[in-house]
Amino acid sequence: MPQRPPHRCGAERGYPPRRHRRLDHGRRPQGRRQPNDDAEPHQGRGGEGLTKRLTVESTPSRWRPGAEIVAARKAEFERLDRSLRHNGNVIHLPDDTPFMLVPLGDERLDNSGTDLNLFERWIAVLDRSKRITGWSMGDVLDNWVKPLAHLYGNAETAAPEGWILLQHYLDQIGPDLDCSIGGNHDAWSGHSDVLAMLMEQHGVLHRNNSLRVRYRCPSGREITVHGRHSWPGRSQWSEVHALKKAARLGVRDTILLGGHTHVSGESVERDPVTGKYTFVYQLASFKIHDDYADTLGLLDRHTSPALALVIDPRRPDTDPELVKHFYEPEAGADYLAFLRRKKAA
Repeated sequence: MPQRPPHRCGAERGYPPRRHRRLDHGRRPQGRRQPNDDAEPHQGRGGEGLTKRLTVESTPSRWRPGAEIVAARKAEFERLDRSLRHNGNVIHLPDDTPFMLVPLGDERLDNSGTDLNLFERWIAVLDRSKRITGWSMGDVLDNWVKPLAHLYGNAETAAPEGWILLQHYLDQIGPDLDCSIGGNHDAWSGHSDVLAMLMEQHGVLHRNNSLRVRYRCPSGREITVHGRHSWPGRSQWSEVHALKKAARLGVRDTILLGGHTHVSGESVERDPVTGKYTFVYQLASFKIHDDYADTLGLLDRHTSPALALVIDPRRPDTDPELVKHFYEPEAGADYLAFLRRKKAA
């Protein structure tokens, strides 16, 4: 096998040798003037000296300075913190006599499977002068968006008509609604919280996902109501599993309300230490016929899309008769009237 010829430098190949420039880092070449040398300023035509750095006038930055950003961020946090405090929402009652709350499960007013006659029957009893007020538990409309928007192709009610329908009912019951909770369908509107704006126009206390309110009597007696569109936790053996779990883990409000799952359930949880009762209620939906539930093979656990809760603040938190629920609005209204007549007598 032939041997590879040895490598030869440039001189051996006949080229002139390369001159290497020596770099002495950190040292200044002798005799060469540097730009930062202290020297007399150059003289202009008029004989005046020119400064090293020119004075520049510019338009102000569109961005806030650091100190202003810090102040704004602190104010923003304080505003958010105040809005999320669970003890900040108080509804003042005119007296200590019994009153009735009507929590309305998922309304889904524009869905073809929703029974509007049943919805109108429940809202017909709302009357603030009679101490009967309502709660909306969320998902007031289908509000199909993005991948689900094709479902409007099978719907008779167009998307804009859904909002017109909601406004139609709010004009009737807005003055008698205490609270509203935004559900997952309501959140699909993105950054445009149309439901919150509509509720604000009618003076309804609205929060997305959850809301806790204290009903305060003139005597100082308080009844706390804590509603969430969806409580975490599921069980095939109990429709109120999530609500009872919350109560056992320390959510000691008088009433816990839940929606979202389109099933019904109720129970009572007693604190073993204080003896205080927590009444938990899972609301179904006014959407009676549900293709989605049928597709998944979900069993019908629907008892009532709403409840009539008659509350007697004169009873202590340790009394199991503090809250009574009815599956018919008229029955609840009659019982409330009976209690109030009894008090007057």
